[in-house]
Amino acid sequence: MRAALPLLLGMVLSLAGCMQGATPGALAGKDHAPRPGVDVRLSAVDAAGKGTSVQWQGQTLALREPPIAGSADIADVRYVLDEGKQPGLQIRYRPEAHQRIHDGTAALVGQRAAISVDGRVLMVATVQGPFGESMMLSGLSSVAEARELAKHITGSAPLER
Repeated sequence: MRAALPLLLGMVLSLAGCMQGATPGALAGKDHAPRPGVDVRLSAVDAAGKGTSVQWQGQTLALREPPIAGSADIADVRYVLDEGKQPGLQIRYRPEAHQRIHDGTAALVGQRAAISVDGRVLMVATVQGPFGESMMLSGLSSVAEARELAKHITGSAPLER
């Protein structure tokens, strides 16, 4: 996985929040939460530079603490093919985290947020609207890469069909 992460850093990824109730029915089966010890975060990027410093695509970013969402808030991670048949990750949040994540992302509309795994930023994007019960990390280069990332996070490689 460590070898794949640098490849992810150079990619252009998009971040889309799904509205509540929009989670595909295929996610209703067995959940694949992050395995213990894997740190997945959705964090606000602080434009004033206050926060934890990280590197992303040759620039230093400051990520606000605490994150908007973390591994404990995630019920399910699986690799998917989006509507354009591009590989990505679908992240579904636990019901008890929905309102907090919605409110946190609503306050960030027009600002940047970052997704990181184990301290490495995978992508930074401008929040277009508040998130509901799930989000999509899209723009991965291949199904193999999406599957490998899902396997690193969950310990298995669940696929939405």
